[in-house]
Amino acid sequence: MNQFLSPEQVESAAAGLLGGIDADDGPTDEQLVLLQSVVDHLWQRPDLDVSTLAPLTPEATAASIVDPHARRRMVGLLMMLEVCRHPETETQVALVEQYAAALDITGEPLDVIRTWITTGAEQANDDLQRFRHDQNDQEGEPALLDRPVGWTELDPALTVRVEALADLPLGTLGRTYIEFHRKYGFLLPGEEVMSVFSNAIFMAHDLNHVISGYPPTGPGEIALGAMEFAMNESEETWSRFLSSLSIHEAGMSRLDGFQPKQATMSRAGAADLVGEALERGSRCTKDFSRIDHLSMADWPLDKVRAHFGVDPLAEGDWTKEFQG
Repeated sequence: MNQFLSPEQVESAAAGLLGGIDADDGPTDEQLVLLQSVVDHLWQRPDLDVSTLAPLTPEATAASIVDPHARRRMVGLLMMLEVCRHPETETQVALVEQYAAALDITGEPLDVIRTWITTGAEQANDDLQRFRHDQNDQEGEPALLDRPVGWTELDPALTVRVEALADLPLGTLGRTYIEFHRKYGFLLPGEEVMSVFSNAIFMAHDLNHVISGYPPTGPGEIALGAMEFAMNESEETWSRFLSSLSIHEAGMSRLDGFQPKQATMSRAGAADLVGEALERGSRCTKDFSRIDHLSMADWPLDKVRAHFGVDPLAEGDWTKEFQG
């Protein structure tokens, strides 16, 4: 299990995260509920009441957590908590930047949030999407990267290729991917012009929904981003996590076809879903988010999940109705 901290560090880490949201009049209720969910699920410490902790300073947090990977994950969690303050404030952004500086962590997600608060959502969104576009070859489904048709055009041949997955047995990864589109009314790759991300990125993303079991709802999208970040705290997973948060929590993103939302994690059960996602990601034995998913299309979904060490969802796994 990759909880990224020793049991002795958990209380200090929780106090450091609390310090990172102790801005303005103190942490908001939504931030505290989400932080408690992180402590309950990721670190398995439901006995630790975060509201009773004394916030730890940036310097004390850095002294307690020295491993670079642990520090990066800490800053990712701080960023998640940060965007749960509504409205976002200059004081909150500056406070998280102090913790990131003490932990010696930089990155595009931090820059995007700073741009958002100082320049506005439109510029921040443009910067984030530009960065994500640059990651197409790393994040997109490998078998779709060299399509002769540009991803801003219709691609009927690709649609035919994807439709063939419907012939696979019920319960396989590929067949469940088709059922995902049928259940939620989505068009298949190639059937519509993609103005934001390529078919390769959308297909990889939706196959990750299949493997994780999270639905394409606001809480489900944030949970998938959290799980991916917990599996691998790379710049790519960090930016994907921020993308989900920017659309469904911060109300920042301006993507075609998406209506940005605020305070999704204040909904009943949403914080626990994200806390569980961090726990599930930390338990995975391999990162399933950036693989050749189609090479496993004929595998039973249960076999795929076992291969990557994906624990069952406590509740709400939409794939169960499609298992053979």
